Amino acid sequence: MGCCASVQGAQEPEPDPTTPVNLDKRLQELDLETKVPFILIELTGEGHGEGEIEVTGKDEYGVYEAIENFFLGQWECEKLDPGDDSDETKIPFCKAQYRWPGFAVGGEDGLNNLGKKTMEIIDFMCGTLSWTLAVVNGGNVGENRDVRETQLIFKAPHPMNLVAPHLMVELRSAGFIEICGDLEQEHGDILETLDVYFADRFAAQRIDGHEDFCDRYYQAGEEVFKGASGSLESNFGLLCTNVCDQITQWEGWSLVACNASNYGAEGRHSEQQMIFRRDYHPLGDSKYLQVILNALGNIEVNGKHVKEIHSKLDGFLRHRWGCERAGQFSEGDGDQKTICRRYSWNVEDLNMLRATADVVTFFELQGWEIQVASQQQVLEDGTWCREQQLLFRPGRTEVGTIEPHVFVELYAGEGDPEFFNDEEHTQVLANQKLRIRGIGPGSDRGKKSPELVTAMEEFATFVTSYLGGGQAAGLSGEEEYNCNVFLCRGKFENNLAQWTMRLCDWMVDRLGWSFIVSSLCNMGEFGQNRLQQVIFRYDGDKRALPVSKSVNPAQESLDPSRFPDYWDFEEVLEQREVQRVKPCKMEEKEALQELVDHTFKRVLTRDRVPDDDAEDDEEMPFRIEVVQAFRSEHAWLNNQLCESMEAAEFADFEVKTSGIQTLLSGRLAPGQHYMYHGTNPSSAMSILKTGFVLDHAGSATGTMFGAGIYMAECSSKSDEYGRDDGGNTYPSLHAMLVCKCFVGTPFVTDTSGDH
Repeated sequence: MGCCASVQGAQEPEPDPTTPVNLDKRLQELDLETKVPFILIELTGEGHGEGEIEVTGKDEYGVYEAIENFFLGQWECEKLDPGDDSDETKIPFCKAQYRWPGFAVGGEDGLNNLGKKTMEIIDFMCGTLSWTLAVVNGGNVGENRDVRETQLIFKAPHPMNLVAPHLMVELRSAGFIEICGDLEQEHGDILETLDVYFADRFAAQRIDGHEDFCDRYYQAGEEVFKGASGSLESNFGLLCTNVCDQITQWEGWSLVACNASNYGAEGRHSEQQMIFRRDYHPLGDSKYLQVILNALGNIEVNGKHVKEIHSKLDGFLRHRWGCERAGQFSEGDGDQKTICRRYSWNVEDLNMLRATADVVTFFELQGWEIQVASQQQVLEDGTWCREQQLLFRPGRTEVGTIEPHVFVELYAGEGDPEFFNDEEHTQVLANQKLRIRGIGPGSDRGKKSPELVTAMEEFATFVTSYLGGGQAAGLSGEEEYNCNVFLCRGKFENNLAQWTMRLCDWMVDRLGWSFIVSSLCNMGEFGQNRLQQVIFRYDGDKRALPVSKSVNPAQESLDPSRFPDYWDFEEVLEQREVQRVKPCKMEEKEALQELVDHTFKRVLTRDRVPDDDAEDDEEMPFRIEVVQAFRSEHAWLNNQLCESMEAAEFADFEVKTSGIQTLLSGRLAPGQHYMYHGTNPSSAMSILKTGFVLDHAGSATGTMFGAGIYMAECSSKSDEYGRDDGGNTYPSLHAMLVCKCFVGTPFVTDTSGDH
């Protein structure tokens, strides 16, 4: 599999073992095997007024139609043909493709509107469609690194996205700062706070007239950004770490994605986009530590000296890796003092995947966990090289233990330079490789946990069954595979993202691992050699999966007189849409809190997941707090409920939720009661959109009374089945559905069995 094959236009070449066959069919087969959706949107800015957008991933909940309406209606894009496997069209590299005329460039200092447009997509995908932002990758490609690329990866819908604000801060070492955000009026004081912070820390002045490129634009004072990119004098990483620590001091805010790149013909200018979200992360205001691994032999560490971490990391790098100190400086005073340490590193036999895994292992043993990561290619001393950026925080991982992680690299291979200038010529790239490395309990002593063994086996199944790959000789502690599915057209168009998203589907859906981060590196003379690194973590037993039914079975006209009088959405009331979800009003949220409090019983049962960190008398919580609440207006399900009640008899049967009168009580008809169902947030969003699917009954915890929809009268009982979505997706925020149920005449039993 070490040679290059080519596919001219859409014509099949002579049979060749390196040429992929029926890629579209393989993708369709794979999509049938998984339910958890990941979507990747890639923006490419080629020049002022010239851009392109690609979308790939599973089409769930009608997301592709919604994205198309957004790009065509609001961004005035032109839909392109992404192709398929027929002879009449090009081989598809994505699911949807658009020509984008809205990319804008200003001046010669790197100013463009890609950050602003990125935040518009985040606002739409999260704030309107409720999908979860997972990763923002980016980089500059082209001979002068003047073609800008940004990848946004979104995970399955989560209700908090409808209300959680996002904020992007972009630092550019040329001396500029940009802010873009989807902040509501209630968060407006954040921008004024940043004005003060940038004036103090960066000696920055706000400059008007850049509204087409960002929401706020600043020019930093002279000598604030020091040193060229990659030089020992550069303080760019230190300043980025300072910004992270500053913003996460605000209640509930954390860093969810970062995106580093270099620009300019000499690559001497650094850029860093940092995206923050108010997600009430359990690590709170814990400080960040940044580690940068450079393939030319430099290591950089930036952060405050929390829990002696600099000293411990210094010992690890010097004694375990044989590094030598190459300098140190600090900026700030007192609690604000931030240290930058540099090391030289022997990279003669560099394995960046192993190095990344080893660094994560070190931090896991110290009780720190990886939060985000990014990769880029930088120019040092006239040589382009790969650089890996990792950010860690302390607080959740038990000291002395290693949570299971797997690190996967997908290298798309190299193309024939002869065809790079032909935008219509499709190449099968040479030297395609996939590598996987795992860490976990005992891996620092050469042991492999059962979770890692299973992950390695499943990964082998994924590669051989869907990528047509074969195992090659790998280094100690990792496995390597060859494959033949990665293609490219011209210099920059490729299908790596297509398969990266399916790998995420497989690992999360099939194995229940949490997706942590994905980072893209554009290597080679003009960034044409693509490498994607993906990190997953095992957070415990597999969670219930979101239901994948995407449409309601009935679209006929419904009787509007059956719609509740408290419904608000005109789209639903006028039957232009079947269902919408909205944040509850404050009085509704307060009524739910009353209902939850009234039905909470502090009784510890065998179904409650043990809290290993809690004191013996606190394993059972004292209270459930309603952090946020959402209400579903679903015309078809409401119609089903009304029809079921018309022909049914019901008894005067009291449930615990009817023992208190709240604002919500008046919304119940005779025979109806509120009952609870605990789940995870993405599953909750799926159920709100489509209703319960009995095929999934007991998928998380089994069925005591046979297949059915399991509801509880006590909020504390349903809380036993509540989960978060894993990874860094609003960690520790669990979900509970409060359902309007027609109880009818109940059959009461206290014995298990198929009833």
